[in-house]
Amino acid sequence: MSDTAFTPTLPLLLCSPETPTQAADLQALGWSVRTISELAAPTDGPALGLLVCADRTALAQLAHSERAFGLPVVLLSPPPPEHERRALLARGAVQWLPTDVDAAVLAEALLWARDLAAAQQQRDSAAQAKLDERKWTERAKGLLMQARGIDEAAAFALLRNTAMQTQSKLPEVARGVVHTSELAEALERAGAQRMLSQRLVKLQALRQWPKLAPPERREAQALLDASAERVAANLARLAELLRHDLAEELTAVSVAWAQLDSCLSARHPDLARSDRAAQRLLDSSETLVARLSGRAGQRPVGLLAQVTRLRLLSQRLAKEGLLAQVLPGHDASGLAAGLDEFIKAYDQVRAAPLVGPALQPAFAAVDEAWLVLLRGLRVEQGDAVQRMHQGSERLLQALEALIRALQGSLQLILG
Repeated sequence: MSDTAFTPTLPLLLCSPETPTQAADLQALGWSVRTISELAAPTDGPALGLLVCADRTALAQLAHSERAFGLPVVLLSPPPPEHERRALLARGAVQWLPTDVDAAVLAEALLWARDLAAAQQQRDSAAQAKLDERKWTERAKGLLMQARGIDEAAAFALLRNTAMQTQSKLPEVARGVVHTSELAEALERAGAQRMLSQRLVKLQALRQWPKLAPPERREAQALLDASAERVAANLARLAELLRHDLAEELTAVSVAWAQLDSCLSARHPDLARSDRAAQRLLDSSETLVARLSGRAGQRPVGLLAQVTRLRLLSQRLAKEGLLAQVLPGHDASGLAAGLDEFIKAYDQVRAAPLVGPALQPAFAAVDEAWLVLLRGLRVEQGDAVQRMHQGSERLLQALEALIRALQGSLQLILG
């Protein structure tokens, strides 16, 4: 007896452009037959195609199309010549039979075509998986080479040794490196949005200081423009990294930035209005950082959010100091609170289990720059604006260097 009778589930049989003469016998054998005008993959489950060409004219017309069928197809037709056979094979035909073939033979051929297509798909999937694994490994090697300044052989050895030490497969380690790197970059850029919200207002306040010399005013404007460009670049890159994930949070950041950008671009900028808009950008960026930090969990990459927060606190501190000098009636109570907040946050970062040859020099630079900013905050009013600006710029550069050192540490990259 035919195996067809014992097949519990048969794929839908799509016949085009007409029903074959064997249709009733196929249905008796358990096939569900549907006639359609043109073969295409259905949306309601697996299917096989049965292409019926009663004459050579119809066969030639089918061979002229280059569009793939989208499903395995058995061809019932007169014997096709070689060029038509190649064309139909390219479209997805897996078997040919004469139009008057016995229904039982056709049913067996259909099962053969089904299994052949499944085997081919399995081989294609395995080949694609190997290709994907190779791509992950190549991407991970590139990231290690860039972060650690090593060559390709050393990067591969690092991945291989990590796989052996953790009893993991090399592709799994490679995927982990790539995902961690992307999460770290997303955390850094989202954290930068927090800092830039305060930096932009700080620079706008600096430009409005009446004692600023024209060259210094132009420099402040250049820094302000560069910071605005950085916000836009971060938003674009975050959209790439998140791939439509956390879309609501990222949209909120984008909307808040548009509002702040409008304030900064006003013909007669209002510092108080800009500061309120900056707070909205800060709040929305904080939410995005919190979501990303939740994904990092207890992994070392989560420490990046703490370090990037120091940038925000340093720029907010300098902003509050400048607004107190430039904006009449500005509440300066946030200045003392900002000092305490930065010291507390920095102590937490210093107490974190961070190791690496580049980290200690980076911390030393932050310590030195922090003292410079403190001196700027304590001088008399005549020199305070310039000192605070210079100190905050130096501290920002030192914190940026610390973040780069942390991003390049094996502790973070390998998790």
